[in-house]
Amino acid sequence: MADNFTFNRPYKPFGMNVQVPERTIQQAGQTLEELVKAPTAPLFEFLEENEGVFNGDVAFEINKTVAQNFTIGSAMRIEDEKVNGRNPSFDMHF
Repeated sequence: MADNFTFNRPYKPFGMNVQVPERTIQQAGQTLEELVKAPTAPLFEFLEENEGVFNGDVAFEINKTVAQNFTIGSAMRIEDEKVNGRNPSFDMHF
């Protein structure tokens, strides 16, 4: 009995002959891919939602609104001056 005893590992160690299903490998790959992409996903979603700010559309709209506000204000001041006359000016310096 002592002649057959050995400390060497068996021919096929445990676990080497276990086959992993194909779907499990695919799921592991998908999980790793999602883990890698997860930190950057909120950044790209933010950039996509606010694309107008970064490509200049919002600045263009703001400038257009300011120009319209100035034009309308000027026209209203001119018409007010026509209807009510010039604003009185007082010389406060003696």
